[in-house]
Amino acid sequence: MKSRVSIDKFGRIVIPAQIRRKLGIKTGSILVIELRGSMIVIRPVSNIDEVVDKWFEKMINMNVEARYFRPRGSKWFGDEYVKRKLGID
Repeated sequence: MKSRVSIDKFGRIVIPAQIRRKLGIKTGSILVIELRGSMIVIRPVSNIDEVVDKWFEKMINMNVEARYFRPRGSKWFGDEYVKRKLGID
């Protein structure tokens, strides 16, 4: 489903009624706006978004020391390999 919309002078758009009905978007619904490359993605907040947000908040508030496991002898996990693949010097 595609629609063309315009932006008003305040940067607002109107989501067409047929799309709002299909997605169950009503007055007061919360939407997520994401930038993906040159695209803007607007989607309703799902239950998983709320679960992840709550989990993230709990993790931030925990006072624990992070630990990690680094396999030995594998080029796939080495810092130099990862930096080279990501183009980081």
